[in-house]
Amino acid sequence: MKGSGRRTARGRSAAAILSLLLMAMPALAQPRVNQEPPQRGGMPKQDTPYIVIATFRSDDRKLGVDAADEVRKRVASEHNAQELFVVTKRNIEATLSASGYRPDSALSASDLYELSKQLHGEYILDAEATKSGGGVRIVPRLMLKTGTTALSQPLPVANGKDAGDAAKMVEKSITEAIRGIAPYKLCIADLRAQRWAEAAKNAAAGITAYPNSTLSRVCLLSAVTGSKGSPDSVIAVASGIIALDSTNSVALSNLFDAYVTKNDAKKALEVGAKLLATDPNNRELAKRLVQMYVADNQPDNALKLIETLLKDNPGDVELVNTKWKVLLAASRWKEAMAVGEELAKLDQAQVNVDYYNRMIGAAQKGDSASVLRLAEAAAQKFPKEISFINLVTSGYVKAGQNAKALEWARKASQIDPKDPTPWQFILAIQNQMHMPDSMVATARDAVKAGVPKDSLSASLLGVIGPAINDAQRTKERSAWETALKTALVVDEIVGTAQTKYFVGVSAYSIMGDAAQNVQKLYNSGRPAKGDTPKICDEIKVIDDNSAVAATNLQAGGRFEPKIAGELLSNLPAITQFASQLKTALKCK
Repeated sequence: MKGSGRRTARGRSAAAILSLLLMAMPALAQPRVNQEPPQRGGMPKQDTPYIVIATFRSDDRKLGVDAADEVRKRVASEHNAQELFVVTKRNIEATLSASGYRPDSALSASDLYELSKQLHGEYILDAEATKSGGGVRIVPRLMLKTGTTALSQPLPVANGKDAGDAAKMVEKSITEAIRGIAPYKLCIADLRAQRWAEAAKNAAAGITAYPNSTLSRVCLLSAVTGSKGSPDSVIAVASGIIALDSTNSVALSNLFDAYVTKNDAKKALEVGAKLLATDPNNRELAKRLVQMYVADNQPDNALKLIETLLKDNPGDVELVNTKWKVLLAASRWKEAMAVGEELAKLDQAQVNVDYYNRMIGAAQKGDSASVLRLAEAAAQKFPKEISFINLVTSGYVKAGQNAKALEWARKASQIDPKDPTPWQFILAIQNQMHMPDSMVATARDAVKAGVPKDSLSASLLGVIGPAINDAQRTKERSAWETALKTALVVDEIVGTAQTKYFVGVSAYSIMGDAAQNVQKLYNSGRPAKGDTPKICDEIKVIDDNSAVAATNLQAGGRFEPKIAGELLSNLPAITQFASQLKTALKCK
């Protein structure tokens, strides 16, 4: 028994051990909960490409995790590890945790590239998962990075009854897309060597291998541009890319440049807006589009774009400056002035001569009351800029403040004595203030300073004009003598055909008056007793003015040829009549 007992004990001991081993075997054969089964094919080779499939973007976090898991498992089950190695979920989560992310984080494209770099991934699957019509919708794209260039290949949208069903379609798309990668890489190598024809050939092979390949089409586009292809050829290839990937920035950029080259502003702006949407922070592109909108007479679109940029960059001096100039170009004067005032508050460095010229121009058309204020501020800041001082002068003249206007005009005449404008203002103001003697003195000073005489003649008509008008109205010889004296002074200063004409007319009018008096006194050959000395005096008046009238009417004929000609034709009769009487009456 004893022996039997010993055998039983030994038997039970062996049976217990065997039982324990048998119980342990299933546990050893099964993976831990949530652990992925190993991918078939063993370990990847050194040149095997890796693909990273992390959590998909989704409003439903669980759906994003589950959809990614299903696609990852599906790709792993369909591909040998030595052909395409799927980075395990465990390694993805461990890397994310080590980097401070939640293991189930849905990453941005840039973060996905960084994750892939750490996990030696050549391919990355980026996707968005949503619930749709009782099923699951996955919008995937395959991404890869060569050097510093990030590339993206959109894949067909997968709609399935559940995540697993959609995953089958995504895996199929990945497999098809990868078929075109090898010829694409050959195309890239050709581009680097500037073998444009070979690059185009390999790009075509890539498109044949995967008809929806945007990567090979982008490579083809680079071959076309590298070989200086025509704008139409660029447009054809780029448009094919956009048809497959509407946000492809490389295609949009080349398409934009091609339309610009063709001077097709409408198409260029349409494409440029889409390109900017892919990179809203591209300030250079935004500024270029604004300029193109303005050139194409689309100020509203230009301003809309500027306002969008200002929302993200409030108080940006360059943007406010651009907005101001666009409003000016669009003749929206009051709005432009308001933005101009805002610009001055933001940055005083913007308040230069050009700023004031533009603001004053806007005020002249939209807010005349502000012209004098702006001009005076400009003149104070830039005291050597005569144009601003002239505007201040003009403003005070319009306001009826002649004393202030005269003060500012004299300032301008001192800055550049040869500039006619300030002197013209002084003469005009003195004319309004009825200061003919001062006008003559001013004109002499201006000529002495080097002002061209012909630039003063129009202003000095303010001296001659009233005298001529008064003589024509009164028909008095004394008035014509005043007009002659005035005209001679002005003619001495400026000497134009017009001033000579007025000298000639005044002298002729004095002669005419004297001739009429002679006729009255002579009384048809029988002058009254004592009238002979008076007649002789009048003849002397005719003699004194005849040469002046003749010389100046001839010179003044260029100003008023018809009247000057008529007066000149009458002169001989008057002088001959006076000469005969002078002899007959023995006038000295």
